[in-house]
Formats: sequence, structure tokens, C-alpha cells
Amino acid sequence: MKILILNPPYHISIIREGRCQSSQNMRKTSIPQMTLAYLAGIHGRGGHTLKVYDCIASGITNEDLFMDMDEFQPEAAFINTVTPSINADLLFVETFKKRYQGCFTVVFGTHVTALHQEIMNKNSFIDCVIRHEPEWTSQELISALQDGRIPDEGIHGCTMRVNGKVIVSADREYNSDLDSLGFPAWEHFDKSRYFHPIFNKPYVMVSASRGCVHNCIFCVGHLYYGKKVRFRSIASVIDELENHVIGKFGIRHVWMHADDFTCSPEYVKKLCKAIIERKIKITWWTNTRVDKRDEEMFQLMRDAGCFMLSIGGESGNAQILKMIKKGTKPEHIKDTVKLLRKVGISSLVYFLIGLPGETRETIQETVDFAKQINPDYVEFYPATPYPGTEFFDIVRAKNLVVDVNWDNYMTGGSQFVIEIPGVKKEKLDKIIRKAYRKFYLRPAYAWILFKRALRPAEFLRLMSFGVGYFRRFLSPTN
Repeated sequence: MKILILNPPYHISIIREGRCQSSQNMRKTSIPQMTLAYLAGIHGRGGHTLKVYDCIASGITNEDLFMDMDEFQPEAAFINTVTPSINADLLFVETFKKRYQGCFTVVFGTHVTALHQEIMNKNSFIDCVIRHEPEWTSQELISALQDGRIPDEGIHGCTMRVNGKVIVSADREYNSDLDSLGFPAWEHFDKSRYFHPIFNKPYVMVSASRGCVHNCIFCVGHLYYGKKVRFRSIASVIDELENHVIGKFGIRHVWMHADDFTCSPEYVKKLCKAIIERKIKITWWTNTRVDKRDEEMFQLMRDAGCFMLSIGGESGNAQILKMIKKGTKPEHIKDTVKLLRKVGISSLVYFLIGLPGETRETIQETVDFAKQINPDYVEFYPATPYPGTEFFDIVRAKNLVVDVNWDNYMTGGSQFVIEIPGVKKEKLDKIIRKAYRKFYLRPAYAWILFKRALRPAEFLRLMSFGVGYFRRFLSPTN
């Protein structure tokens, strides 16, 4: 079959990858499209003819795409979507379907997973929503299309039209054999479009595991990869790094992608030891929870090439952390940042403003806490209620939603779509921008930068990365 795999155009650079749904923000370029690359690998190995486009990274417009598609005439299309671009995504799919009526058109992503029936009922031009992770479902779907018949009960993991009716099939059980996915087909992408903002080097994602066992009320991760952690084999990850990422593409900068990378310290230690023993020279980054304060693990990660860890701190208030079911405490965040500094790994801590229980006082508490722990980088994000999360249900029940336009539901933005008791949206917008200035414009933070800038390589990184990063909150319009 002739298959289109697509990250569709949008008027700003936006991230569409699993639970990530934000503007590029501090990044200079787009992030690699790992899900699309996996889909391309699966269907390419299946003998199908593919067209794969990351329109965001490549600056491809609707008109550019349609010129190519007029010649290609796709028979099936898999189109990525996220909440903040869903309005535009649906308009695009409608235009696409009118133009290529014979193409079986599929959308996937966390938003359409959460609202699959509503999406299908309101948008007759969509043939199918793949719920949750799309790879194995898409494989079965293409086989059914090739055979010329969709079963009356549909395809597991799909909400689709069968004989004119919308059929909600059973959920597909998450496949624990991640090795069977093969490697992402990065050959379909221009890697020069994916540059890390600090290193100015191309990078790709490598998936170590999928799923998260935790119950944070604001996270959409479970909608994509589920609540059970599934690990790839160490051998498979090493093979990908050594022979695929480095051997085939010559890339040595890697985002180790996982919902909860350090959920198993023993797995991480084995992986890092294998990287060290094989003398695989890479620079990589990933995430950690603050309840995994294992110094041996962090030291091995550093020795294996890890330079930075992102941390979901969420709040400096213990009661809020409890209310959002984070399962951590402020002292855990403090200890983790301190430990990472000791072993030589940079820290990026994310805080969400506006979570249940938030007040003016707790916001100030969180900002003060961020200053106290003094990580290398910090991000203050508006807490955004996404469909499919408990947080979404809470703020709707309490009538705290003040903006119902999905366009503004941007993780990592600076605009709130909710308010909190006693604090209106407009005030929250100002508070979050002020929080950045309070954190970064301090002698204590300047000292961190000064010490890092004493190292020549680090100085060049800071000069390259810093201007674009800091101007977001130093602008006088903020």
C-alpha cells in the first residue's frame, strides 16, 4: 500500500510526541518525531511504499504537501495530533480527506484518545482514531485494509467507521515486547532539522521504556503508553545506539526517551555499565523522579555520558504534592538537585503553577523553594487541564476553566486557561513571568553561570543557548 505518515503543518513550531504537546519554547529547532519514525520502520519493513513528512521541522505548508500527494495518491494516512493544535489538525484532515477521498485517514494522539467518540461523531471525514500508542494497531489496520475488509467489530485499539457506523473496539493490550518494534526509521527525516539547543548538534530519541506506574492527576502519559512500565532489553538499546544511531547516522547526541527513565535503578545501572563497557561515546539526557535518589546510579549515568536530567518538581508545597498524587515531598526535590550537582549532572526542574490547592501564598512558596534549591535550570509552567486527566475533571467541576479554546492549552506556555480561587487568569499570567525573573536574576544563580562559564566548552554552550532561553522572560513586554 501507499502510506502517508505525517506530522501536519501548523502556524507555529509545536511539539507532537506522545505526552509532549507544547511550543518549541526554549528549543531552536523541532524535536525528532520518534513515533512517526517507528511507524515508518514498521510499515517500511512490511514492504509498503511510504511518504513521511515532519511538516513542522521542514516548514512544509499544506500546499507543498498536497503537491506531493497529488502525485503520490496515498491509500492510507496516519496523522499525528495534540490538544493545542487539534482545531487546526481537524481542519487539515477535513481538507485532506476532501482531496483524497479514497485514502483511509487515521488520527492518533492523546487528545483524540481521550475524546475518541466525540471526535468521530463530530468529524465524519475521519475514518479512524487509534487510541493509545499507534504502532501495533496500525500494523493490524493496514493488514485489514490490504485484505479489503474491516471486521464488523473493528480493530482492537480503534474507534472507527465500519459499514457507516462508529465502532468502539476493545482496547488493545499493551505489548510488552518493545524489542519487536525494531528501530525508528530516521532515514526518512532530515536530521539536520533536529539540533539540540545547547550543543548545536543533531540528535535523535532512543526509547528505553514505556509507561508509568504513578498517578499524577495532570499527566496524559498514561493515555499513550499506559500505567505499566515496559522495558526494552539492554541488548536492543545498545544495538540501536552502537549500530543504528552512531553506526548508520553518525549521531552522538541522544534524548533517552521514557515516561519514567529511572523507575528501575537496576535497569539504568545495567544499561549505563553496558554503554561504558562498549565504550559508546554519546552525550545524552533524560528524566528522573525525585524519589530515586541513588548516587551510584547517577554516577554511572554521568560516566555513561548523561549531562542533564529533567525533574518534575511540580510544587514546593507538600500538601499540593499530596493532592496531585505525585508521591513525592519537597525535600526529595531538594536532595535530588543537591545529589546531581555532587555527581556532575545538570538539573532542569519543572514547576506547575495553578494545581489543586494553589493560592497566592503557595505560588510564592514554590518560587522561594526553587530559589533555595537553585537547580541549573527551572521552568514555571501554567498547570493545564488536558482531557483524560483527573485534573481536567476537577477544574471543570469547580468552574475554574476560563478558556475553552484548545489552541491555548499549551504545555510550557505562559498563558493560563484556568484561574484559582482568589487569583484571576490575567494575574496568574503576570505571576508566572515574574517568577522567571525572580529565579534567574539573582546573584546566587549568576554564580552558577559564572562557575560553568569558566570551562571553555561550557561557555560556548551558554552563549549559544542562553540568549534564546532567557529572552523569554527578560522581555520588557513580560
